[in-house]
Amino acid sequence: MKIPALEKYTVRDVLDYRGRATLEHSVTENDTIEDALALMNRLDIVSVPVFRCPGESKPGGGDAFVDIVSVYDLRDYIVNSSGLDEEVEFQLLSSHASGNATVLQTPIAQVVRSRTHAPREIDAQASLETLMRLFTEHRQHRVLVTGMASNTESGGSEAQQVPQAQRKRGASVDSGCSSLLSVSPSSSSHDEAEDRVAGYLSSGGGGGGEQAGAVCGLTQYDVLRFIQHHNHELGHRVLDTTVAGIMTRLPPQHLFLTKKITVRDSALHALKQLSDAHASALPVVDYDGKMVTEVAGASLRSLTTQSIGLLGKPVLAYMFGLRIPLTDPYVVHPSFNVSQIMYGMLRINCRRAWVVDSDERPLAVISLADVLSHLL
Repeated sequence: MKIPALEKYTVRDVLDYRGRATLEHSVTENDTIEDALALMNRLDIVSVPVFRCPGESKPGGGDAFVDIVSVYDLRDYIVNSSGLDEEVEFQLLSSHASGNATVLQTPIAQVVRSRTHAPREIDAQASLETLMRLFTEHRQHRVLVTGMASNTESGGSEAQQVPQAQRKRGASVDSGCSSLLSVSPSSSSHDEAEDRVAGYLSSGGGGGGEQAGAVCGLTQYDVLRFIQHHNHELGHRVLDTTVAGIMTRLPPQHLFLTKKITVRDSALHALKQLSDAHASALPVVDYDGKMVTEVAGASLRSLTTQSIGLLGKPVLAYMFGLRIPLTDPYVVHPSFNVSQIMYGMLRINCRRAWVVDSDERPLAVISLADVLSHLL
């Protein structure tokens, strides 16, 4: 790690600073893609934990945590599914759904089985560097924290917790929304969710005898906020690095030499471009190439079976049709430095900074993971 002062911190320190507020969200394997999207849209989050259905046990007994599924996983599954183009075309021509089963009725279990990825669990005693590498090298958005033994038992000291007022933000960026005490879209009561978490804990997933509130997750945003709190330890060499310097180390999909979405492109084309580029967002440009807004995987959260036809319309018409507000992108210039980017992301509650030239044409995007990668 570039910053020796951060080597002393662990995952537990980040979690203690973030605070362990319990929010209620999860899905089961039998819930559909449409259920998951609706839940993400309602809570303004981009990932949800998946559990086995109540009564279905993992080997050795106990209800089981299965995985964490993000809107980007769902996006990739949807745009690559067979029959999607036909349903989009039918709805565009007829203004109503065909009545056939669509990809949105697919159980989440199928999405989980269709992909492979790095582990999405990390021990509370693991180093901050290990957590950052999981986010940056594997591009994970959220990880489950296990092994939440008591600090007093382990002899550690309690890290400073974020004041409640600082934890409230006008718009969620999937931070602080990480506990697995949860109610799925099809749950009729909190009891079912509590039983699911209790089963997970009793089966060894949460460190043996912890309370349900100790089964938590962390996001990239949580880590950036923790590091910003300790920015006095980072040093000027790291914080004064310019955007131009960061751009030389960005992954190819974050540089916009050819990958842009125009106002003429359809929403389906935009989502396929995002999937092919393994990107969370791309710039939408006008006829002069100037940035208008961004199209992100998160815009898929408002999609329903009845509105699939909107995917065939231009991207702005799709957003208007689903009442998705046009975002005012967080724009920076190559002369900005890391300190300014970190402050801006946290101040504006956003996941990315768009680098533009003097004519407001997009050059690159710097994500939360890119900032964390710079600090390693």
